[in-house]
Amino acid sequence: MISSTPIPGDDPKFLAALTEAKLPTDDVGEPDRSFFRFERGGRLLGFGGFELYGEDALLRSVVVPQESRGTGAGRTVAEGMLREISNAGGTRAYLLTTTAADFFKHLGFEVIDREDAPSAILRTRQASSICSSAPMLFCAI
Repeated sequence: MISSTPIPGDDPKFLAALTEAKLPTDDVGEPDRSFFRFERGGRLLGFGGFELYGEDALLRSVVVPQESRGTGAGRTVAEGMLREISNAGGTRAYLLTTTAADFFKHLGFEVIDREDAPSAILRTRQASSICSSAPMLFCAI
Protein backbone atom coordinates (compact mmCIF):
# COMPACT_ATOMS: atom_id res chain seq x y z
CA MET A 1 0.00 0.00 0.00
CA ILE A 2 1.23 3.51 -0.86
CA SER A 3 1.18 6.07 1.93
CA SER A 4 1.63 9.81 1.64
CA THR A 5 2.60 11.81 4.69
CA PRO A 6 2.68 15.62 4.86
CA ILE A 7 6.16 16.94 5.69
CA PRO A 8 7.59 20.40 6.29
CA GLY A 9 9.67 22.02 3.57
CA ASP A 10 12.75 21.77 5.79
CA ASP A 11 12.53 17.98 6.20
CA PRO A 12 16.21 16.86 6.07
CA LYS A 13 15.63 13.79 3.86
CA PHE A 14 13.52 15.84 1.44
CA LEU A 15 16.17 18.56 1.22
CA ALA A 16 18.91 15.96 0.72
CA ALA A 17 16.94 14.31 -2.11
CA LEU A 18 16.36 17.67 -3.82
CA THR A 19 20.03 18.60 -3.47
CA GLU A 20 21.19 15.20 -4.79
CA ALA A 21 18.91 15.61 -7.83
CA LYS A 22 20.11 19.20 -8.35
CA LEU A 23 16.59 20.58 -7.87
CA PRO A 24 16.00 24.00 -6.28
CA THR A 25 15.54 24.32 -2.53
CA ASP A 26 15.49 28.13 -2.34
CA ASP A 27 11.81 28.54 -1.49
CA VAL A 28 10.69 25.25 0.05
CA GLY A 29 10.48 26.83 3.50
CA GLU A 30 8.11 29.60 2.45
CA PRO A 31 4.45 29.52 3.49
CA ASP A 32 1.58 28.13 1.39
CA ARG A 33 3.47 25.12 0.10
CA SER A 34 2.46 21.52 0.73
CA PHE A 35 5.03 18.73 0.65
CA PHE A 36 4.63 14.97 1.00
CA ARG A 37 6.75 11.87 1.56
CA PHE A 38 5.60 8.73 -0.29
CA GLU A 39 6.33 5.22 0.97
CA ARG A 40 5.35 1.66 0.13
CA GLY A 41 5.64 -0.81 2.98
CA GLY A 42 7.92 1.55 4.90
CA ARG A 43 10.26 2.00 1.89
CA LEU A 44 10.81 5.55 0.69
CA LEU A 45 9.60 6.10 -2.88
CA GLY A 46 10.08 9.86 -3.09
CA PHE A 47 8.77 13.31 -2.35
CA GLY A 48 6.67 15.97 -4.01
CA GLY A 49 4.92 19.22 -3.37
CA PHE A 50 2.54 21.81 -4.69
CA GLU A 51 1.36 25.37 -4.34
CA LEU A 52 -2.40 25.88 -4.72
CA TYR A 53 -3.96 29.01 -6.21
CA GLY A 54 -7.71 28.46 -6.34
CA GLU A 55 -8.18 25.51 -8.69
CA ASP A 56 -4.71 25.94 -10.23
CA ALA A 57 -1.71 24.20 -8.70
CA LEU A 58 2.00 24.39 -9.32
CA LEU A 59 3.32 20.84 -9.01
CA ARG A 60 6.88 21.09 -7.77
CA SER A 61 9.76 19.38 -6.04
CA VAL A 62 8.92 15.90 -7.33
CA VAL A 63 12.00 13.84 -6.57
CA VAL A 64 12.84 10.17 -6.31
CA PRO A 65 16.04 9.15 -4.50
CA GLN A 66 18.60 7.33 -6.64
CA GLU A 67 17.93 3.95 -5.00
CA SER A 68 14.22 4.11 -5.98
CA ARG A 69 14.69 5.17 -9.61
CA GLY A 70 13.72 2.72 -12.31
CA THR A 71 11.15 1.02 -10.09
CA GLY A 72 8.03 2.98 -11.07
CA ALA A 73 8.43 5.18 -7.99
CA GLY A 74 8.44 8.38 -10.06
CA ARG A 75 5.06 7.58 -11.59
CA THR A 76 3.69 6.61 -8.18
CA VAL A 77 4.88 9.87 -6.60
CA ALA A 78 3.64 12.05 -9.48
CA GLU A 79 0.23 10.36 -9.53
CA GLY A 80 0.07 10.62 -5.74
CA MET A 81 0.79 14.34 -5.98
CA LEU A 82 -2.02 14.81 -8.50
CA ARG A 83 -4.37 13.08 -6.02
CA GLU A 84 -3.16 15.37 -3.22
CA ILE A 85 -3.77 18.40 -5.44
CA SER A 86 -7.25 17.14 -6.31
CA ASN A 87 -8.00 16.45 -2.62
CA ALA A 88 -7.04 20.06 -1.87
CA GLY A 89 -9.47 21.35 -4.52
CA GLY A 90 -7.15 21.70 -7.51
CA THR A 91 -8.41 20.83 -10.98
CA ARG A 92 -5.44 21.94 -13.09
CA ALA A 93 -1.75 21.26 -12.52
CA TYR A 94 1.19 23.16 -13.99
CA LEU A 95 4.87 22.39 -13.65
CA LEU A 96 8.25 23.62 -14.80
CA THR A 97 11.06 21.27 -15.76
CA THR A 98 14.27 21.30 -17.73
CA THR A 99 15.01 17.57 -17.43
CA ALA A 100 11.77 15.60 -17.01
CA ALA A 101 9.37 16.88 -19.71
CA ASP A 102 9.19 13.50 -21.44
CA PHE A 103 8.45 11.74 -18.14
CA PHE A 104 5.55 14.10 -17.39
CA LYS A 105 4.24 13.89 -20.97
CA HIS A 106 3.81 10.14 -20.41
CA LEU A 107 1.60 11.02 -17.44
CA GLY A 108 -0.69 13.22 -19.55
CA PHE A 109 0.99 16.60 -19.25
CA GLU A 110 1.45 18.73 -22.35
CA VAL A 111 3.87 21.58 -23.04
CA ILE A 112 2.14 24.97 -23.16
CA ASP A 113 3.25 28.52 -23.83
CA ARG A 114 3.98 30.32 -20.58
CA GLU A 115 1.54 33.09 -21.47
CA ASP A 116 -1.24 30.48 -21.42
CA ALA A 117 -0.64 29.74 -17.72
CA PRO A 118 -2.68 31.56 -15.07
CA SER A 119 -1.13 34.74 -13.69
CA ALA A 120 -1.02 33.27 -10.16
CA ILE A 121 1.20 30.44 -11.42
CA LEU A 122 3.41 32.85 -13.38
CA ARG A 123 3.90 35.00 -10.26
CA THR A 124 5.31 32.12 -8.19
CA ARG A 125 9.02 32.21 -7.37
CA GLN A 126 9.43 28.98 -9.31
CA ALA A 127 8.03 30.50 -12.52
CA SER A 128 9.26 34.06 -12.16
CA SER A 129 12.84 33.56 -10.99
CA ILE A 130 14.00 30.09 -9.95
CA CYS A 131 12.93 28.29 -13.15
CA SER A 132 12.24 31.32 -15.31
CA SER A 133 13.49 29.71 -18.53
CA ALA A 134 12.10 26.20 -17.98
CA PRO A 135 9.30 24.88 -20.20
CA MET A 136 5.78 24.96 -18.69
CA LEU A 137 3.63 21.83 -18.74
CA PHE A 138 -0.08 21.47 -17.97
CA CYS A 139 -2.45 18.68 -17.03
CA ALA A 140 -6.16 18.72 -16.18
CA ILE A 141 -6.84 16.65 -13.06
